[in-house]
Amino acid sequence: MANHFGEDHVFALTEALALRKAASSSIKVNALLGDQHDRARKDLQAPVEIVDVDTFPKPGDLWVDKRKWLRIKNVVAVSADLKDSTALSFNKYAQTSARLYEAATGSAVRLMAKFDPQFMDIQGDGIFGLFHGERAFERALCTGITLKSFSVRSLAPLIDELFADNFPDTGFKVGLSAGVLVAKKVGVRGTNEPVWAGKPVNYAVKCAGRADRHELIATANVYDKFVGNEYVTHSCGCPNGVPVPLWVDVEVEKLGKHSRCKLLPVGWCKVHGDEFCAAILDGDRKRDDVSGQAAA
Repeated sequence: MANHFGEDHVFALTEALALRKAASSSIKVNALLGDQHDRARKDLQAPVEIVDVDTFPKPGDLWVDKRKWLRIKNVVAVSADLKDSTALSFNKYAQTSARLYEAATGSAVRLMAKFDPQFMDIQGDGIFGLFHGERAFERALCTGITLKSFSVRSLAPLIDELFADNFPDTGFKVGLSAGVLVAKKVGVRGTNEPVWAGKPVNYAVKCAGRADRHELIATANVYDKFVGNEYVTHSCGCPNGVPVPLWVDVEVEKLGKHSRCKLLPVGWCKVHGDEFCAAILDGDRKRDDVSGQAAA
């Protein structure tokens, strides 16, 4: 096989590998832990600066060297992951599991991106997005409903069609929560990542964990934003023309005193989904078929 690298390049690679091997073999764990103990003590004692911001920061705006955190209010987090992903073995189902991850996670990223999240990231077999600013709650809710609709309308049927009968049942579980986040880059320069600390992401993940596949669970502070929004609270009326309430109470025990949440068991209607999604994103709240029904 031809060597496409010059001798200097090969030497540099060899030298780098030798240095890495020497560094790893010379690690003194007691000294390492002692140094980090002192660093942790310093971090716990030294004050930090927390700055309130009105605009959602870009990852490039966050600090790693400075002890400065940005605080953002009214952030809505959407979390979605696959049910029973631990059953998707890369020993027994290597080919099919890899294809599923690519189809499911790739689709989730593309779907979420359409609703303009301020930040989006993949974690394992799942995805989370952060929404802030104009229509943040509406965009987040429509994202969640779209993900669960894709799960029941496309992902599950395609798995049944294309994979073996004994392939584990799976599908997206979706969670939503909202609140205050503080943000900073944490790590060492060159390997640091944004940290979004606070309840929204944590609670959204726990809501998704409590949901079954094709379900969406929202914390009370998200659902309360839509109380009185008849495009959210009631069905379109299909198939008999009579709108019915959609959401049901559910307990997410891991949320402690905030455990009382709401579960949405349905997705977008194939007939009225476009209309309802547009109405929610536009801020519409009242429908004649629901308000008239209540008045009667």
